[in-house]
Amino acid sequence: MKIRLFFFRLLNGSKFGQYNGHIHRPLKIQGHAFIHIEAGVFVHDLTWLGAYKIGNQIPELRLKEGVCVGHFNHFSCAEKIILEKNVLTADKVFITDNTHAFEDIHQPINFQPIKVIRPVVIGEGAWIGENVSILGCSVGKNSIIGANSVVTKDIPDYCVAVGNPARVIKRYDLEKKEWIPVG
Repeated sequence: MKIRLFFFRLLNGSKFGQYNGHIHRPLKIQGHAFIHIEAGVFVHDLTWLGAYKIGNQIPELRLKEGVCVGHFNHFSCAEKIILEKNVLTADKVFITDNTHAFEDIHQPINFQPIKVIRPVVIGEGAWIGENVSILGCSVGKNSIIGANSVVTKDIPDYCVAVGNPARVIKRYDLEKKEWIPVG
């Protein structure tokens, strides 16, 4: 594995905006120049990283120090996706800041433009569970998103959210120093 990582860095490292981590057997990488991989980042097998320049917008897909990305993840960035320090994603996580337009009912959707929803920031120390989709919204510091959830609204710091659409079911009470169920 070390040899494979060495050769990937040698052959591809200079294409990235920044490359100080490790990407192990990617499925696809698009927009290398707009992707920043900081120190201590590890991206597992068959992950697809895409940063797409649409019009004058310069995209930024940034995985900060210590991020660990599971297998089969897909990150699609047209404006900004940032995973803060030490974020952990399980397998099969989808994170996007954009969507296909579908306003023109006379055009197939794949012929309609891509439109930005909102920038995505996954807060420091957050844990994103298996099969989660995060669609144009952010997740707070040290928050947990349960498996199979679809996140369509911002999740605050120190929360556990689950479901489709995801909703907060627990919050950490900093005064009591315990997780408190919500509603």
